[in-house]
Amino acid sequence: MYGYEHVMTFDDQAMSGGSAAAAQPMAGIKKKKSIKSDSSIELKGPMEVDGSVKSMGAVTFNGDFAVRDRIEAYGNIDVNGNLTCSGKLKSFGNVKITGNALCVDKVKIFGKLKINGTLEVQGAIEVWGALTINGYLKCKSLTAYASLTTVGDQSWYEAEEETVHGAKLVQRNSY
Repeated sequence: MYGYEHVMTFDDQAMSGGSAAAAQPMAGIKKKKSIKSDSSIELKGPMEVDGSVKSMGAVTFNGDFAVRDRIEAYGNIDVNGNLTCSGKLKSFGNVKITGNALCVDKVKIFGKLKINGTLEVQGAIEVWGALTINGYLKCKSLTAYASLTTVGDQSWYEAEEETVHGAKLVQRNSY
């Protein structure tokens, strides 16, 4: 039905916007089976990944992405645009969302989480570093081991179950 490329690797520091990863003819959306790298990668959308995205470094998503399996990074994860992840999301670094993200399964972040937009997690989210919300967070279960800060009067979150081990702060001014 779709013409997928084989597993795409970035071990030679190639970026997905280069000629090695030219756009598929269907409406300019690139399609990949899985993306794996031994170093940090920067991906440019729109892109559909039928498998997983795994990096031994950081992962940057610029544009619109649909990942049908899990996302795992041993560095930071930056989302600049729209991301849909149908599997688990795990980061051993910080996660920054500028735009919108939907995660169907669990999210586990060992660093800080900063939301500038919206994040919806249909499962549980666990954040070990500081959690800063400048927008909206919705999840089934929230566990924050450090502080939780909402920025401005328009920022908020909702969780069916909530455990915050640190301070809950409201920052009235956005910087």
